[in-house]
Amino acid sequence: MASAFAAESPPLILSHSWIVVTTGAPERKTLEKAGFRIAPTVNRHEGQGTASVTIEFLNGFLELIYPDSTVPVSPALQAGAEKFRLKSAWRETGYSPIGIVFDRTTSTPEPLPFATWKIFADWMEKGTFIEMMTPREMPKAVSLSISSHSASTRESENDALARDPVKGAMFLHPNGARRLTGLRVVAPNADSFPPAASYIARHGLVKFDVGSRWLLDVTLDNGKQGVTKDLEPDLPMVIHY
Repeated sequence: MASAFAAESPPLILSHSWIVVTTGAPERKTLEKAGFRIAPTVNRHEGQGTASVTIEFLNGFLELIYPDSTVPVSPALQAGAEKFRLKSAWRETGYSPIGIVFDRTTSTPEPLPFATWKIFADWMEKGTFIEMMTPREMPKAVSLSISSHSASTRESENDALARDPVKGAMFLHPNGARRLTGLRVVAPNADSFPPAASYIARHGLVKFDVGSRWLLDVTLDNGKQGVTKDLEPDLPMVIHY
């Protein structure tokens, strides 16, 4: 599998990936059984009606997002909140439960060679936004987006956190995994991939395949331990480390 971190000056760099799960994210137990620590903070996405928990790595993270009725929804994000509800019930609705988020680099072209649109929400830092690469007209497709966060800033922040004897504990997974090094997304049909997917795949950032079901195939530390954990059916995820 091509690593998202091996190419020189890539146009984008992998930030994190998410899966939409059921309210409260009981699916986290499956990840804990596989030897991962869940970060202690529950993230509330004010205005979006969702919350999330994360598994933190030194250069990115995996996130379980879920609808949360205690988190307010702003008028501007009603459609987005409904989309997350439909993604949460992906087995019944056919919506993709998977999202992949990238950071910009010094080589990111302006403009990108495909159309994008921006999301602003109450939970984001002032002046920041999410730039969506999946068209509005493809609500069931896999979500591809770009964060306002700088990749270099993210890594330096994580390096500092990892040295903290208390806050750094969330990076110390019992299974020994430390870095996110590759992603592959399997979708039940080719129509589930937005046009930007071919650009992302061409640059070796993420691999996209058509198969029998939704699946997020994650590689950590380039699979150096030779371990594979299949988290189905609780989560549409396979992890190699």
